[in-house]
Amino acid sequence: MNIIITMGGNGRRFREKGYNVPKYMIEVKNKTLFEWSMISLENFKSINPKYIFVVKKEDNAKDFIEKEIKKLDIKNASIVEIEKLTDGQATTVILAKEKWIEGDSLLIYNIDTHIESHVLKPEDIQGDGFIPCFNAPGENWSFVKLGKDGNAIELREKKRISDNATIGLYYFYSTDLYMKAYNEYYKEQTNLEKGEKYIAPLYNYLIKENYPVRISTIPFENVHVIGTPEELEEFKNSDYII
Repeated sequence: MNIIITMGGNGRRFREKGYNVPKYMIEVKNKTLFEWSMISLENFKSINPKYIFVVKKEDNAKDFIEKEIKKLDIKNASIVEIEKLTDGQATTVILAKEKWIEGDSLLIYNIDTHIESHVLKPEDIQGDGFIPCFNAPGENWSFVKLGKDGNAIELREKKRISDNATIGLYYFYSTDLYMKAYNEYYKEQTNLEKGEKYIAPLYNYLIKENYPVRISTIPFENVHVIGTPEELEEFKNSDYII
């Protein structure tokens, strides 16, 4: 398995609040956001995945990442430095292509969510596409609608078509399947969302081609979103510790 961690965003909201380091370097409860995010995937160490961290070159984050992954005992890792912002997370993933193991499965995660690790296990993965979800309020998520057989039938970005909000972790059966979905889905410019190429809508291509796409449901209280200054403050003031 390839685990791709996308860290190439610009962190605008944090900069506007006066933070002068990349979002993933911010510390809360004695851990960086990088560490909080990676702890989520603790159970995946058992399958010896290849980790690939995609980061902006201007962040000068290589030493930071190497120090953090050593602390977390993460093996078999590569760092890909990118020159500029891409047109979305789906494209950022492809920039890891030079380092990933061709043909292996692909697990994509962001760097601003902490999931309590006991609810994320590699053996829970099913289908050619797999998306852990939770029931979160509001519209600021990607949402998955299910059919009667439990397979996903539609995904929408920031439109509440169901209560299944994605947590920001996405699985594809192989790198080849991901590339096929990306190339086919985004060759239609109308599939971009406000000019961006998101990952979640790629599953609509898989669904159309009859690939089974499954979800799991994670309890709301096991998901800690720390992607904005307000969410970070809420997490900081919570009673949650590990």
